[in-house]
Amino acid sequence: MSGLRFLRNPAATGGTPWAPVLLLFAAVALSAGLCTPGTSAWAAEDKKEKPKKPAAKAKPLTVEQLAGLNGVALFGVPVKINKGRFTLIYPGTGEFDKGFTSKGRGRGGVLGKISDVKSAVFRKNLIDGHTKGKATLVGMLAGSTLSNFELVDDYKISFRMRIPQLTGRSRFAFLLNHQGSSFVQTNFFQDVVIASKKIQVRTKNRKFAAPAYRWFDKGPQGMPVVITFKAGKLAVSVGMLNGKKEEMVEVVSTEVKDPPPGKVGFLFSGVSFMISSLRIEGKFPKAWVEKEIAVLKKAGKLVAKLPEKKAPPPLKGSVKRGPDLSKPDPEAEDEL
Repeated sequence: MSGLRFLRNPAATGGTPWAPVLLLFAAVALSAGLCTPGTSAWAAEDKKEKPKKPAAKAKPLTVEQLAGLNGVALFGVPVKINKGRFTLIYPGTGEFDKGFTSKGRGRGGVLGKISDVKSAVFRKNLIDGHTKGKATLVGMLAGSTLSNFELVDDYKISFRMRIPQLTGRSRFAFLLNHQGSSFVQTNFFQDVVIASKKIQVRTKNRKFAAPAYRWFDKGPQGMPVVITFKAGKLAVSVGMLNGKKEEMVEVVSTEVKDPPPGKVGFLFSGVSFMISSLRIEGKFPKAWVEKEIAVLKKAGKLVAKLPEKKAPPPLKGSVKRGPDLSKPDPEAEDEL
């Protein structure tokens, strides 16, 4: 029996014969990657993920931004807005009919799309040969038009007007701040009529006091016209040739106190004409735009999302190419 070895009785000796086994198991576990040195098994459970911050809410668009997105629906053309002022330009391809409502009389009317003028006679007399500005509209014989939008108390309206024929029976009146029976009117740009007060202010310039057929330029380029209202003063000016130079001359002006916001347009009879380069600019009509935006929103036609920004185009120029790695480098082979 002396050659036999027996396990010690743990109860008898009080030792811990399993300790070496446990140490061996721990070493194997570490080598197998079951635990990470320096951390406990439950440490990962104690680490909680940080809650993600909620995405910032997009700021609501301003009235000016909404007007910019819905310019065609509001004014018939894209609108430019800068520092509380807006600008409209009508190029003559049908946009005028979207921003204005026109009515014809008899065989006459207003055409906001120049390509719709089919008569060779009208095209020759009203459009052909006109090189100063782009045709916006044609008025034939008799009719009227009024904007769908309003202007407030600070604006400028400019255009060129070509009238090949005028008689003593020809009538043309430009309407401003029109609201029902309240409006301001200028007849052939010679006077200012304030309808609500029954006031008429005539030009003091003798040349322009004569009938329009005597002084209006009937040439193919017509005459430039500018109507401004600023700081309570309404002024009407036309362009006159001084030698080869065209100069603006004020025909009539007067004070108009607190005119209400209103529409713009014109009415005519016994005359055919072409208006080119129609441009309207002025104080942004915020109250009117807010009302119309509500109408568009109710009808489900409001555009209320800014377009996504496009990535910038790549820079122009030759693209630098790297070495062709598909072919062996002789220098590198020599070194090897």
